[in-house]
Amino acid sequence: MARLFAAVLVAFLFSGSALAETFREGSDYRKLDNPVRTETGDRIEVREFFSYACPHCYTFKPRMSRLQQALGDDVRVLHTPVVFSAAWEPLARAYYVAEDLEVTDTVHGAIFVAYHDEGKRLDSRDGLSAVFEQQGVDREAFEAAWDSFAVDTAMRRADNSARRHQVESTPSVAVNGRYLVDARRAGGHENMIRIIEHLVEKERQAGR
Repeated sequence: MARLFAAVLVAFLFSGSALAETFREGSDYRKLDNPVRTETGDRIEVREFFSYACPHCYTFKPRMSRLQQALGDDVRVLHTPVVFSAAWEPLARAYYVAEDLEVTDTVHGAIFVAYHDEGKRLDSRDGLSAVFEQQGVDREAFEAAWDSFAVDTAMRRADNSARRHQVESTPSVAVNGRYLVDARRAGGHENMIRIIEHLVEKERQAGR
């Protein structure tokens, strides 16, 4: 019984310390003026806004992957590509093509590698289709998804989500439609992760 009590006490203190860590709203992260409706039901939503063209998103990806694995079952991580310039549009569309074809697990990382490590031009359908084909995706399936209503709809929803979350830079991460974390305010990628964990715990304790 004493050991059980000690284990419960340690868990309680650990979660409390995560919440007690000092991060300042408005300075280290931003509280949104108007909460955005989440898409994760009763689970806490963590939404990463990124672009394959963003080198900081590429370096942030391993940290975000580790965080995704560490978060509990009450949290769902979503990825939303943003379009800050016309050159980013095909890359954002490619993400939703991968989702539509259910090949995100393999293609998501491959696009980052092709763009940043291999220096490939991925500003067109043809350039991106080659990456998909290298991952075993049939070209006709890629072409059909590229022009599909589902992908067009996903692109519009992504644009709307980025605007409603007031995303100004990438990578940025929204927590439960209430808070936005970016590298400039956080002071780097490691601090971004710590602040995201802090805000997830804050939402968890608030029962949202």
